[in-house]
Amino acid sequence: MGIRREGRELALTYLYQLDLGVEDIASVEASIGRERKSSSRVKQFARQLVRGVWARKEEVDRLISANLTHWKLERLTRTDRGLLRMAVYEMRFDPEVPGKVAINEAVEIGKKFGGEESARFLNGVLDAILHSADLSREVRPPSNERTGR
Repeated sequence: MGIRREGRELALTYLYQLDLGVEDIASVEASIGRERKSSSRVKQFARQLVRGVWARKEEVDRLISANLTHWKLERLTRTDRGLLRMAVYEMRFDPEVPGKVAINEAVEIGKKFGGEESARFLNGVLDAILHSADLSREVRPPSNERTGR
């Protein structure tokens, strides 16, 4: 498994914890640092992804909500919600990740953690977002995203 895929899977577990409200971002970042099974590059990517998603959560959630049909964001499984957030964050704010790659990664991880139905749902929502939203990457990340503060 590649560094980015492994990092996304690790990030998903910590986004899940944040979504539960049992930990804050500082605790999650510290937990990622203590992760024993992952390389430092995987942990660094996961930390960057979690920090970025959480810093832009409101904007990302608005994009997702605007493209959900017959669903409300809070009614989705935490796994699907986390995968949607990661993919939309990468499509919107990471110039190194093409939109179709972000979608494919979310779909493949969705298959692993949520099954085929989850993967189809993620694909449909993310494809709608990719084709309906202004996903230009001109916006600079907020300072806390770059520094971790």
